[in-house]
Amino acid sequence: MSVSFLFAMMLAQSAAATANPAGDRLVPLTGKDGQYCTADARWCVSLDGLPDGDEQVLPIVRAGAAAEPIPEPPARTFSNETQAVWPNLILLKDGGFLAGVETRVSTAYSGGGGSATELRLFRVASDGQAVAVPVLNVPVAGSLLIRACFGESDMAKRRGACHDEYSFSASLGLAREAVSGLPVLAYVTNAKRFPRGVSRLEDSTTKARLRKSDLVFERDPECSFSRRFRFDAGTGAYRPDSALPDCSAYTVP
Repeated sequence: MSVSFLFAMMLAQSAAATANPAGDRLVPLTGKDGQYCTADARWCVSLDGLPDGDEQVLPIVRAGAAAEPIPEPPARTFSNETQAVWPNLILLKDGGFLAGVETRVSTAYSGGGGSATELRLFRVASDGQAVAVPVLNVPVAGSLLIRACFGESDMAKRRGACHDEYSFSASLGLAREAVSGLPVLAYVTNAKRFPRGVSRLEDSTTKARLRKSDLVFERDPECSFSRRFRFDAGTGAYRPDSALPDCSAYTVP
């Protein structure tokens, strides 16, 4: 197991929790009868369209044991996007919820392709009936494969590693802090690239011949970071404790 992976795991464990001192809780969800529910089926989340037919979907929270089973919704696929329920639910101390939708965008290149997933977090009232209000957007996954060989000379120069690879992952959870309003959220990311030294801002075919030691995944320290998000009542949205770096090389296919 690599040192960078161990570091990321330790950072995630220290940054996020399943509960905070104020009484907010994060619980996992699993798919069941067209819904994503807590293990005890007390709460379930499903995707509903906006009343005006807009393609954006909202997470609707229902009491699982009391609600009629919801039919499996049709796959929400349009253009190159797919949407799914964020497999977690944050139970707020005031009886409300934070629920999320993950939007995955994918594209194909000549000899490669890529995808990226963004989490949109919504605040939902305790009765689950009011319109869910978006409070946070963050990237949570990215994977790109970009062709780097266009002939035998490139294959030799690249030692057979004929694709540049970029990978991004992130977790969002509760920070171990007690505040009077919405909970503080912990966001931890990990970005890596292959081979060592590649960049989407540079033409790989113009770089020097790869060495055997370059054929490894390299952690990108700039896009592997942690942040605290706090709710700003003035704007009605979560704000990071410091600006996020530009990681579009990993999060934009």
